[in-house]
Amino acid sequence: MWNKSLLSKLIMFGCVISILPVIIVGTFSYFQSATVIQSKVNEEKVQLIRQINSNVEQVLKTVNYSFNTIIDSSTMYHALNVEMIAYDFQIQRELRKELMNLQSMETQVEDIFIINAQNNWLLNNTGVRRLNEHSDREKYLSFLDLTENSSWMLLRNSDFAESISKSDCSYTISLVKKLPIKRSFKYGLAFANIPACSIAKMINVDEDSEQFMIIDGNEQIIIHNNKEMIGKYLYELDYFPDEEFPENYGQFETIIDGKAYTVTYLHSDFNDWTYLSLYSIDALTTEAKKIGHVTVYTMLLIISISLAAVWLITRKIYSPVNKLVKYIEDQLPDNENKKENELELIEQQMKDLFSSNSDMGNQLKEHTHQVRALFLNRLFLGQAKSREIEEKISYFQLSDQVAAWSSLTVITLQIDTLDNSTYQAKDMELLIFAVTNIVEETIPAENRFPMVWMDQTLVCLVGGISDSKTDIETFIYDITEELHHNIEKWLNISVSLGISLPFRELKEAARAFQEGVEALKQRIKLGKGVIVHYSSVNSGKHSIIYDYPSRTEEELIVAIKIADKDKALQQLESWMEKTFSIPQSPREYQISMMRLLNNLLMVKQENGISFKQLKITHESLYEELLTLDMKEEIREWFETRLIIPLIHVFRERRNSQFQNLSEKIINLIHNHYDKDITLEECAAQLHYNANYLSSVFRQETNYTFSEYLANYRLKLAKQWLTKTEMTVKEIADKLRYTNSQNFIRSFKKLEKMTPGQYRQMNKV
Repeated sequence: MWNKSLLSKLIMFGCVISILPVIIVGTFSYFQSATVIQSKVNEEKVQLIRQINSNVEQVLKTVNYSFNTIIDSSTMYHALNVEMIAYDFQIQRELRKELMNLQSMETQVEDIFIINAQNNWLLNNTGVRRLNEHSDREKYLSFLDLTENSSWMLLRNSDFAESISKSDCSYTISLVKKLPIKRSFKYGLAFANIPACSIAKMINVDEDSEQFMIIDGNEQIIIHNNKEMIGKYLYELDYFPDEEFPENYGQFETIIDGKAYTVTYLHSDFNDWTYLSLYSIDALTTEAKKIGHVTVYTMLLIISISLAAVWLITRKIYSPVNKLVKYIEDQLPDNENKKENELELIEQQMKDLFSSNSDMGNQLKEHTHQVRALFLNRLFLGQAKSREIEEKISYFQLSDQVAAWSSLTVITLQIDTLDNSTYQAKDMELLIFAVTNIVEETIPAENRFPMVWMDQTLVCLVGGISDSKTDIETFIYDITEELHHNIEKWLNISVSLGISLPFRELKEAARAFQEGVEALKQRIKLGKGVIVHYSSVNSGKHSIIYDYPSRTEEELIVAIKIADKDKALQQLESWMEKTFSIPQSPREYQISMMRLLNNLLMVKQENGISFKQLKITHESLYEELLTLDMKEEIREWFETRLIIPLIHVFRERRNSQFQNLSEKIINLIHNHYDKDITLEECAAQLHYNANYLSSVFRQETNYTFSEYLANYRLKLAKQWLTKTEMTVKEIADKLRYTNSQNFIRSFKKLEKMTPGQYRQMNKV
């Protein structure tokens, strides 16, 4: 027996992979949570200080604006020029009325002082007094020495002999303005007084963890949530170094009384005030510490559970290994049983086991491509079940590729004809190989499945990673156009491509393949060398397409879907002849009739056609058909009851689809006639093949793109010649002719006269 080291290694490994991630994740979670909390709080403080700044400045700006209106009024102008004696009571009353309008809860203004040094009077809420009799005359007049004509100032109430405020606040914020405002010589003053505590009440913060203050340009505290701090200077507090406010706003950390604080500041250009918020980091980290404690306890619990689980699971895992080792020991001779541990012994035995099967494995690898091609054939034929699809996709290592795709599309490709080419029918296998290589080089491997050929049709499933419908359409348009171009360039043969509607599940690939084949059948109408989207065939709707056992039935269905009445009636007649030319019993004839009826009703159902559209109300079609005994009656019944009504519905749908495309092209022509617009540019914008659009446009308008563009430009030229003064050269330039002579020749060719003659004739 060897040293059983595997069990101990498994236990150690299990402990490491269970404990280490828990510690890493727990530590990371704690620090990440703390960082996120601090970041969120910091952002909150920035928003809070901006909100406080906005609220305070709204009040101050309202006061400033209203105060300016009052002192610039005609009433103030007259008041400054009178002595305010009893004779002037009318002016005094009007002035006090205006001043009282400024004093409201909105403005927070408590009192307004108007001082006229020239006419020796002072007016406030208490009335008018002689300035020379006022005890604070010199104090007030000293404000005339201020350098600014308008200033926000912090006034200490105790500096005035007579109280300037009725509140219990020790300081008053005053808007001081020199009067008259429109004269250079100032002999008057106006004070709008707001108690500092009134503004402080507007600021709601948690006083236990946060301080908020506003300082003026001299760094004097004018607002503080602790009114005892108002009036002090910032340097007295020793909170911040001088260089801590270099920007208009910002954040930094500081130490106050041995505690860490986050400082958020915002400088106001309105009155040179700075708004400061000091938030305790200890209060901030309280929640983070709680998270830390919970994290530690959770980590310990998880580690304990992990250790117990590792022990039990390791013993369970090791049990079959131990049994296998014992079995090998019993089977091997003693001289070969000398490996260091269990894994080396098992490894050696596995090597011996697989070496005997290496030849078989190599052969299987050689056939992988064939097996994959067989699976893809089954997938597109709808023969693969959902479980088989999942298993095969995983087996062929396509799972990650499919998982990355958000939209799937099937592209079908057929060689139209070898006529007018250098190839012959015997070269078809070589052409198939060449086309396959071109497709592989054109479409990136990460965006497609391997291609398969099914009955002369190349089928390729393409995936896109974008969630945008427009991006997917553009991607499909680009690769199909490039593929079409490359094949024509390198092989010089005509090919057509069919594009299914986009889908999401691989189990829908069979339907998408049939949609691609159905799209290629539109070549009957559109010609060769086209790229046909199934969305243009069936109004953008998915349909479930079945393979019918009778070729005639299939051709009849195709004729109905492309709204070819003559071809459909011809195929119906052919079906009747083939069906009734075979000697059968009447019941067997009825079975054939029921099969055709079922197929036609399936066409109706698959394409979302209601009985009402076919003008069928409550009749039972099966009963009607079974009552018919004559061959001609049966043919006429199918023709009138189902085939002709179905053709009408499909023709209306096709005309609507084609008309929609034609209208889009016409709209592009009308909007870009003054540019070098081409059919290829229109096709690129609409995400359709240019040959397909050309066929649709001509079928709907009876004009080619170039003919319609030329006729529209001619129509505009006629309007401009008769209704404007534009010169022939200007019209030629506007309509993108290389020179005016080309325009004149073109105009004369179509109208049998020159532009000048046309203008002259219509003016007459």
